[in-house]
Amino acid sequence: MKMRIYPKPLEIGDNEGFSTGKDLFAKADLANGMSNLVATVEDPLVIAFDGQWGSGKTTFLKLWAGELRNAGHPVIFFDAFENDYVEDAFAALAREIVELAEEQIPATERVTDSFKEKATNLGALLFKGAARLGVKAAVRAASAGVLSSDDFSGLGEDIGKEVEGAAEAYMEQLLYQPRKQKEVAESFRIALANLPALMSPPAEGEPQKPLVFIIDELDRCKPHFALSLLERIKHFMAVPNVHFVLGVHLAQLQGSVKYAYGGTIDAAAYLQKFINLTILNVEAVEDERRSDLHKYARHLASSLSIRGGHESPLDASVETIIRLIRYEGMGFRTLERAFAILALSIGLTPKNRLQLGAIMGGLVMMKMLRPDLYRKAKLGTLTLPEVKEFLRFPPDENRDGKMGWEEKWWTYLLIEVVPEEFGEFGRSLSFDYSFGSRPDIVKHTANSVIDRLLPA
Repeated sequence: MKMRIYPKPLEIGDNEGFSTGKDLFAKADLANGMSNLVATVEDPLVIAFDGQWGSGKTTFLKLWAGELRNAGHPVIFFDAFENDYVEDAFAALAREIVELAEEQIPATERVTDSFKEKATNLGALLFKGAARLGVKAAVRAASAGVLSSDDFSGLGEDIGKEVEGAAEAYMEQLLYQPRKQKEVAESFRIALANLPALMSPPAEGEPQKPLVFIIDELDRCKPHFALSLLERIKHFMAVPNVHFVLGVHLAQLQGSVKYAYGGTIDAAAYLQKFINLTILNVEAVEDERRSDLHKYARHLASSLSIRGGHESPLDASVETIIRLIRYEGMGFRTLERAFAILALSIGLTPKNRLQLGAIMGGLVMMKMLRPDLYRKAKLGTLTLPEVKEFLRFPPDENRDGKMGWEEKWWTYLLIEVVPEEFGEFGRSLSFDYSFGSRPDIVKHTANSVIDRLLPA
């Protein structure tokens, strides 16, 4: 029988929402609030849905997109990471709008052809003079920077002169045709502002449902493409009843800003020029056992069919893994990787072999985050101070802050002299499993359980 170590990709249809049983983290209330926001605000919005990589942003936004469609909103879902091969950010955005318009507006209206024409005119205008420029040169030309061959050192004298000529032609166009450019841009904005009413005509007495353009994975695409998307939205697509929602880790996107404009720029302040509102994808729960990480851990255990129960090391391992994921500021993707290791370890290790859950979770995280410590565990040279520094054991609240179960096991296995208060704690292991010494149990767990690839 085949075994799975990663969950099946979650398939979400265009019109599936939070009522389809896929709302694992109970985010429907947040989605309803965001739906109310975009429905009641007419002025153009750019909303950043901010969360670290692997925090469930994409799943949430896809489910929310289904809710919006079911409510009658025209919706575009655009994966910026999958599309960053496109050179022109404006063309990428306009293409998505045209495709949706062709789907939702009757061909007899001929509105789509008119919008295409205006988008083409503006796109051509933006492209002129920049076709031969690299990203840095194009940015400088568009911002009226002074270009010289020195800016292109390393490209060769001929290329530098050619680029200089293209930049000069572009600047000449900016100086002598400003009125035409403004007219073309305004014509496009008017056409875009008219689309929501044609895509989703409001009932009599009802407000217009806005077009919601969701851009996901903005922080993962090429820096120049990400920033160009933001600039095109701000300058050409900020029109009534058209809202943009960005699935993004803002801290990561700030790195793109620094990459493009230098490390001295205030990246956070720069991004606020383009973003009206930030919604954090975080949770606040009093009972940690009901946290999203715990919910996802239970989902993974079920979907991967990992053996649980009283004799399974799963529960003890998971508590350590979740604690460290929180300490390190990681998310669901890290939990998936940890469960892949656990699925192999528990699935391939016979039940009659020692599987000490109290240390397995720590070893899994060492393997993922601190391979230097994991190598020591495999060699039998790992020390207790190294373990304590990495695992950062919490006090046991049920025992007046004394040593918890996990810390007690690591201490018993790695301390030179076992404290008297440990009594008979752990002594049966050497007898039951014939280990030569206590540290051998750590070595055995790393080599014969965590790294097991074959069934016994």
